[in-house]
Amino acid sequence: MTESFRAAAAPKTFEGDGESILRLVEQTKTFSVDTPGSRVHRFLEDHQSAEGVVVLQDDHPVGLVMRHEFYQKLGSPYGRALFLNRPIRLLMSENPLVVDASVDIGTISLLAMNRDRAHLYDMVIVTENEEYMGVVSVQRFMIELARHREKEIELLRTQQEILHRANQAEIRHREQIEAKNAALKERGDAVKNLLDNAGQGFLSFGADLIVSDEYSLECVQLFRGPVGGKDFLTLMERHVGPEVRETMATVFGSVLAGARGLKQKVYLSLLPEELVVYDRNVHVEYKVISPQGESRFMLVLTDITAQKRLEKRMAEERSNLVMVVKALNNRSELVSAVRSLKTFFSEDAPSMVRDAPALREGAAELFRMVHTFKGDFGQLGLHRAASHLHAMEDSLARRLEQEETDREELLAEVEAWSPHTVLGKDLEILTANLGKTFLSIEERVSVSREVLKGVEERVAGLPQSADRDDILRSLRELRLEDVRTILRGFGETVSELAERLEKGVEPMSVTGDKVLLERNEYDRFFKSLVHVFRNMVDHGIEPMDERMEQGKTELGRVSCTVSRSGQGLFTISIADDGRGIDTDRVLARAVDKGIVPPGTELPREEIFDLLFADDLSTRETVTMLSGRGVGLSAVRMETERLGGKVEVDSSEGRGTTFRFVLPGRA
Repeated sequence: MTESFRAAAAPKTFEGDGESILRLVEQTKTFSVDTPGSRVHRFLEDHQSAEGVVVLQDDHPVGLVMRHEFYQKLGSPYGRALFLNRPIRLLMSENPLVVDASVDIGTISLLAMNRDRAHLYDMVIVTENEEYMGVVSVQRFMIELARHREKEIELLRTQQEILHRANQAEIRHREQIEAKNAALKERGDAVKNLLDNAGQGFLSFGADLIVSDEYSLECVQLFRGPVGGKDFLTLMERHVGPEVRETMATVFGSVLAGARGLKQKVYLSLLPEELVVYDRNVHVEYKVISPQGESRFMLVLTDITAQKRLEKRMAEERSNLVMVVKALNNRSELVSAVRSLKTFFSEDAPSMVRDAPALREGAAELFRMVHTFKGDFGQLGLHRAASHLHAMEDSLARRLEQEETDREELLAEVEAWSPHTVLGKDLEILTANLGKTFLSIEERVSVSREVLKGVEERVAGLPQSADRDDILRSLRELRLEDVRTILRGFGETVSELAERLEKGVEPMSVTGDKVLLERNEYDRFFKSLVHVFRNMVDHGIEPMDERMEQGKTELGRVSCTVSRSGQGLFTISIADDGRGIDTDRVLARAVDKGIVPPGTELPREEIFDLLFADDLSTRETVTMLSGRGVGLSAVRMETERLGGKVEVDSSEGRGTTFRFVLPGRA
């Protein structure tokens, strides 16, 4: 049952508290008692500012679900299984504070203060004639109470002056004042008790930025000591950087100096909404109040550390599940990538440094390989491994920026690279979910390509016949892969990148001729193609609204075509229908990087060729996706290593095509 209070039952309130609660009423989402918890979860996920929701039965409020309590229960053992698909009545608080619209603010403060400690900061539900009207946030409530308290203090001062001048009925007036002081103190203590137990910090300061002596107990807990009488920016000195403090000082000064309306909103938008105070995540709400005509800032500080931890755990859980599903779908590629990385760390990388005639060339080759491995593991969903490789890439980039690189120092760094450090956590999660044998035992009989080649050679030594040729063709197809099948593996990468960058892209199409080849020989080339697909989604495909403005379809297109070119060659064409290559920008970046001299004019084909130069990127910053200026360089290097060539064709506003002409060696 819910508790309901009407005006007729309300105790006597002091002057100034008789205002109606209606002006503080806000609307929040309502659900029926039989609504599954998953719908409430979706609503709270989509509306991060919502404190909670109200549960109705026949338009009457019967329960309340507060955000923090909802996620605490979901985060308990088996909480998601117990509550997400079951009625919300199992999660709701069945005894919320429900008041009639006629109850005054002062009375509601007493009722709120006397609630169970665990629910002191729950929303108050407001009804009229027992019909649901809305809710009142405890934050607004407390701010309103603080405003009333200022009025009472000012009224008391006025009465004291009148009594002093009149000097009549001194005893009677003193008794009245003492009674008033006692009532005011009782009210003040009630407000302070409510503030101290609301689980939030409340403090205020004026133009001098000195925190008032009236602040809630949570402030002491957040800042590990009293805050009254201290400069607020000094309090924040160890928790934010100099630039943030300077921004805060500018905003506080401008707003308290009289900025109003839109100008005030713009200033307030510059203040940080979240801070980290002594390793605790704190959400900050800024209020401008004007007691006695003087503008002051009130800050509402909410500790959201537990919520952040829960969100992080849920995000990690989702990421782990995605990684497990990808591992199931791409087991052979994952096993191959893990094996290749271990070989690279133990053999290839040290030899690239130790045996390179020119150390910088060896370091550059090392950098390209790490960059490709990062893309490979990112595509397979091993994001922790990709992050470790990103850090290694940063270290190599810093070395390459130096005029001279010490061979022994670089060799020591490379020899310290550990597969366990890079892969350990991701592989631990995979084995925990899929079993220890997942990455070590095949589910079917496997024969190495070397063994198949040996069988082929023996069959080829037989007398020529139609049967012999059929057997040879079948054996070759066992160890060869269709180029179209390999390219289709990038379809998921394109879709994930588009979702991550909030762009719409149709499922990638792969068409053309059947071309069989030895995967091992072309493996490094196909791995490097991830850079082409990334560039197309990141740089080429426009956001959906921009495409609509240009008269294009809302969803972008990325397509692959495979064709036989004769003379033992085949061509892979990868195309998008995006914005095309801005040749002026590419040339300008090449000049900035010192790749071509200033004032150089080049035909379009030569500008396209600049895209494959080391250290050329049109991005200003480095991200996990792009910005190194090394991706396309690695693609061309792998293409040329196979004896092939790459061509680029682009039209502004219509799209870009990369064509790779390669020798077929099946």
